Amino acid sequence: MTPPSLTSDAPTTEIPQAGSCGKKKVGFVHLGCPKNLVDTETMLGILDKDQHQIVASEEEADIVLVNTCAFIDSAQKESVSVLANLAEQGKELLITGCLAQKFQGELLDLFPEAKAVVGINNVAEIGDVMKRVESGERVLAMQQDPTYILEEDTVRRHITVGSYTYLKIAEGCDYKCSFCIIPSMRGAFRSRSVENIVENAREMAQRGVTEIILVGQDTTSYGKDIGSSLPALLRALNEVEEIEWIRFMYAYPNLVSDELLETINDCDKVVKYLDCPLQHSHPDVLKRMRRPVTDLVEFAARARAKIKNVKLRTSFIVGFPGETEEHYQHLKEIIEQVQWDRLGVFEYSDVDTAHSKTLDGKVKKSVIKQRRNELMALQQQIAFAKNQEMIGQTVDVLIDMVNQYGTLIGRTQWDAPEVDNTVQVKGQAVPGEIVKVKITHVTPYDLKGIIAAE
Repeated sequence: MTPPSLTSDAPTTEIPQAGSCGKKKVGFVHLGCPKNLVDTETMLGILDKDQHQIVASEEEADIVLVNTCAFIDSAQKESVSVLANLAEQGKELLITGCLAQKFQGELLDLFPEAKAVVGINNVAEIGDVMKRVESGERVLAMQQDPTYILEEDTVRRHITVGSYTYLKIAEGCDYKCSFCIIPSMRGAFRSRSVENIVENAREMAQRGVTEIILVGQDTTSYGKDIGSSLPALLRALNEVEEIEWIRFMYAYPNLVSDELLETINDCDKVVKYLDCPLQHSHPDVLKRMRRPVTDLVEFAARARAKIKNVKLRTSFIVGFPGETEEHYQHLKEIIEQVQWDRLGVFEYSDVDTAHSKTLDGKVKKSVIKQRRNELMALQQQIAFAKNQEMIGQTVDVLIDMVNQYGTLIGRTQWDAPEVDNTVQVKGQAVPGEIVKVKITHVTPYDLKGIIAAE
C-alpha cells in the first residue's frame, strides 16, 4: 500500500459505524518530539486508568494509538507511512497528534481502519473517545480554539527509560517563525502553574526518576502569562529534595537573560547546559525566518562567562529560501569561531502551510545537502577536540541503561538524551544512579570510562 497523499476535504460530522463492545487492548506508536511524548504517555495513562490493557507489541493490540508528527515534510511522510503499514496489517487505529490536528476528518476518509482522529487539544478526552469507539462510533474529536493545558499528569504511563522523564511546562507559542506551523495548531502560549509543575516533578522523583527535563515550544517564555518566570520555576524545583538533575530545552535566544544564566549557575541541581536553537547566524536569513537577530559570538561569550563549566547546544537550518553562499559562509565562520559544544544541522524543507514555502530564492536540494555535510564534518572535528580534553577527567555520569553486552550506558550533565554524547561505563551500577566515572577513551560523539574508585 502506497502512503496516500492528504488532499481530500475534511468532513465536519462524525461517521457512525457498527462495532463490538468490550475493552480493547491498546498498542501505541510514538512519533515526534518529547512534547509529543508527554501527550502519548498521558493518553496511555488515561486509557490504563479506564482499565484498558496497554501492550508493547502491536501484534497483540486490538487497536493502535499512533501519536503523529507533522512538523516538517519528512515527519509528515513518516507518520503517514506508519499509519499505512498498520492499516495493511488490518489494525484499528486511533490517530492523534499534529497530523491529526492538521488533516482532521480527512484521515477518516483516507484510512477506513481509523476509528478515531483526536486533535492535540483533545488529549484529555481520549478515555471518552475510546468508549465511543467501543460502542461502534467513528469519532472526530477536534477542538479548533486551542485552550487545552495539562494541569496535572500523575495519570501518565511512562514509556521512557526510568532515569529521566520529560515534563511539559507550557503549551503553544506566540512566535511566528516563517518555517513553523506549531502556533497555528497548538495556539497561543500558556503556562502551567509553578505549584503544579513542582508537585509533578516531586512525584516523578519519588517514583525513582533521577532527571527532570522541562520542555515546551519556548521554555524561556514560561510564566509570562501567570506572573512568573523560568528562573523562578528553576529555583522552586531546585528546592525539591527528591530531584537530582534539572534540565530545560528549547530556549529562545533573545529571552536568555543574565538572570536566567545566573540562575543556572547558582542552582546546584540545574545542569550546566544551555540548549538554544538559533537556526542561523546571518541577519538577512534570520529576518526571513522571522527570528530575532542575535550576535552569536556575544551570546556564547556571555553564557560562558555567567555559567561555570557550561556546555552550549544549538541547531541551525541550512538552505532556507534566499540563503546565498555568502550567508552560508557567515554561518560556517560563526561555527568555527564560537566552537559550540553540541550542534545539530538540519536541511530546510518546505512545509505546505508554512509561510516560508511561499518565499522565493529556493536553494537546490543538492546544495542544501552539501552544506549540511560540510557543517557536520566541521562540527565533528570540534566535538572530537572537546571530547579529547576530557580524557583523564572524573565526571558524574547518570546511568540510563545496560546494553545487550552488559555495558552501562549513561550521560554527563552536559548531554541530553538521544541528541548528545553517551558514555560507555565499565563497572557496577544500576539505571538511574549517578556515578563518578574516569574518562579513558573518546570519539567525536561518545566517551568511554570506568567507575572511579572511592
